[in-house]
Amino acid sequence: MTMFVTLTVLASLISIMFVASVASTISELRREREDMKDFRDFARRHSAF
Repeated sequence: MTMFVTLTVLASLISIMFVASVASTISELRREREDMKDFRDFARRHSAF
């Protein structure tokens, strides 16, 4: 019984860490995409001259 509880707690901790890392990766990618969009707008504005 104790072994089962320990394994369940470990599995839940691992899955929580995995979900947190995936969420942070997604937010990081979204932020990078926003930066790229800003950079493209900047380049388009400054390519006039």
